[in-house]
Amino acid sequence: MKLPFLPLRLLSLVGIAWLRILPPVNALKGDSRCGLYMCVNATVHGDIVTYEMTGLEEPLGWLALGFGPRMKDTHMVIMWPNDDGTTTLSQRMGMGHREPLPVEYPPRKASIASPRVTSWHPSTSTGTLAFSIPLNKTQMSLTNPTERMIWAYSKVRPDKPHYSELKQHFSAGFVRLDLSADISDDGSATYHEDVPERPIIDETMSPSSDAHGSFHKHERIIIAHGVIASFGFLVLLPAGSLVARWGRTLSPRWFKIHETLNMSLALPVITVGWLLGPIAVLDHQAAHLFDAHQITGVFLLALYYLQVLLGRYIHRKRASAPLNAPTHPPSNILHIILGLTVITLAFVQTRSGMEEWKFATGRAHISHWCHDLWNAWVVIIPLAYLAGTVLLPRQFHQERNGLNPSTSGNYLALSISPPTRSVVFAASDDDDVLEKYTSRPMMESLDIARETQELESNVPLLNAHR
Repeated sequence: MKLPFLPLRLLSLVGIAWLRILPPVNALKGDSRCGLYMCVNATVHGDIVTYEMTGLEEPLGWLALGFGPRMKDTHMVIMWPNDDGTTTLSQRMGMGHREPLPVEYPPRKASIASPRVTSWHPSTSTGTLAFSIPLNKTQMSLTNPTERMIWAYSKVRPDKPHYSELKQHFSAGFVRLDLSADISDDGSATYHEDVPERPIIDETMSPSSDAHGSFHKHERIIIAHGVIASFGFLVLLPAGSLVARWGRTLSPRWFKIHETLNMSLALPVITVGWLLGPIAVLDHQAAHLFDAHQITGVFLLALYYLQVLLGRYIHRKRASAPLNAPTHPPSNILHIILGLTVITLAFVQTRSGMEEWKFATGRAHISHWCHDLWNAWVVIIPLAYLAGTVLLPRQFHQERNGLNPSTSGNYLALSISPPTRSVVFAASDDDDVLEKYTSRPMMESLDIARETQELESNVPLLNAHR
């Protein structure tokens, strides 16, 4: 009677044994991130991770992921599609700001994988390239197994061989993937509601920065670059130009103020502000002199330095110029034109930098008050300079009569006090002759000064008694 139940018991024991032998079924792990130029999806399958890179910008040249916080000494996987429908995978080692070199024996061997069409793929994608690579078990053993990676996107497609030359990337940055996060069955990561709308792959974000918090290091460098350079080019330089336009007919001190603003103050401010631009590019490990903003910035700085050198040359030349030298030599006219050109180009460059902010950081556009301030300033400064041209007749009159305020010895003040007659001259018998000269402002011109000196030698009271 009990025999029929024995096979059932044996079957149960065998089943329990098989359940203990079979590995437990784990939920899929991985993470997904999207930015301005590409999306990255990582899916963990046991000891293998499959990375899918989806391009978001046309044209699609090559896409790359690197396993490290910086390009230097970082193992990279670079992929690009070929015209014949095949895909090239090239494993390389980052060399800093030079082209990464192919490696024959990479730390982890990658292989081309077939990308899957999943719900996380954006509808505007230009193509998806995927590869599989052994899991970094050391990273996964950590309490927070977040993988810090670099990425790059280029618009120029290399030749088919994996060792082909790579053209400079169009954009690059950093990304962090949590390989311990749960993902859905279709391979897409679960996004939280507090994820900001701006791209999570941040072209300027360092691996240690917070994607949800305040400005990152790279962004702070860009802000300092914009603020300092704008103050130098759009505040100090226009102020110096306005002093030259208005002050030359009003005060003999105008040149000293003009020189202080345009050189002593503006030179260090503009130089420091400008240098922060290349520092931001270097921190980003991006291309130098890549776009119009960077090229124009170099040209603008060169023009400013040329303007300073030309001003110094004109000042030294005038100090040793003869009395009959032309009032407005070509160098002076060039100095004025070059100065106005630098300020005009600085306005354009500043607006270009404001537009570059979103492209370089992925954040929203510059605040509206910055645009409003720029719009107001670009009107106020030209109007203030043009208003100063009403003093041109006065300037030309002073220059014709040798009354240039830059030389305080023959400066004609706005308010002329009544001339006082010399006591010596008043005691002279030649009052009619002396009245001719003493009725004019003292030292009105160099010629009158010479005549006055000749006259003084013939005054009887000044001559020695005979």
